[in-house]
Amino acid sequence: MPGIINWDELWKATHAGGFHHHGKDLAAHWDSRARLFNKRVMKNKQRANDQVAILGLTPAETVLDVGAGTGRLALPMARQAKSVTALDQSAGMLACLQENMAAEGIGNIRCIQKSWQDVALGELEPHDVVLSSNSLGVYDLKEALSKMDALARRAVYIFTFSDGKRDDGLRKFLKESRESKKGGGHGRREVGPADYLVMYNLLADMGILADIKMMTWQSDEHYASLEEAVAEWKEMHEVPDEKDQMLREFLSQRLTKDGSGLCMHRSHRQVLISWQKGGASPA
Repeated sequence: MPGIINWDELWKATHAGGFHHHGKDLAAHWDSRARLFNKRVMKNKQRANDQVAILGLTPAETVLDVGAGTGRLALPMARQAKSVTALDQSAGMLACLQENMAAEGIGNIRCIQKSWQDVALGELEPHDVVLSSNSLGVYDLKEALSKMDALARRAVYIFTFSDGKRDDGLRKFLKESRESKKGGGHGRREVGPADYLVMYNLLADMGILADIKMMTWQSDEHYASLEEAVAEWKEMHEVPDEKDQMLREFLSQRLTKDGSGLCMHRSHRQVLISWQKGGASPA
């Protein structure tokens, strides 16, 4: 039963401002970045393995990966489970996933090109585990969560950002640098609850008492030169040409020299929201 705050409406009201590519053709957006995205996320396979270990998959189970991308989690899950259904709206992402499958000799992943919001109940068979990792940037969150719950036989696992910082503070830096150069004060501060809090409380309103776990992941990104780092970040985060110098300044402050060139140490805080079907708590 909804409380004082309507979490469903709050999500809808803040969604457009929470995702910088909202309103665009998202399939085309990710198609154009699929290969670079694949290169970046496949560098750190240990984190993916650590995330998959949390799920406790068995060889008899099936998994539905919502927003599978290029298979960062689908590939290690396929090694442990009976099969994985990888759902993504981007043909470019799924093409990279299929190449990764071939390279690693994995054949038990079924790829479906479709957005989660366009999937109707009954269109997909139930799976033992339904998972989403950093991919629930949908407008109708309540509907998305309801479908995940309906299609899960054992459990639902949702990895999401804890603080909305998907770019290590790049956009905040660009905004503050631009305002500083203009000589003006900072613009209006964007205030609102973190996405995971909205999601968690919306689930409670839906009668789903989920478990929540905070995690911190460490990783290093290596670049041969500053120019290579600038080119990758510019493409991945859609930085316009006129902000090239600010981007170089941002990266220069964060890159350190190492034996192979330059290194950026990244620390990501993430939240796992999960619930077991039938009332049991996840291990």
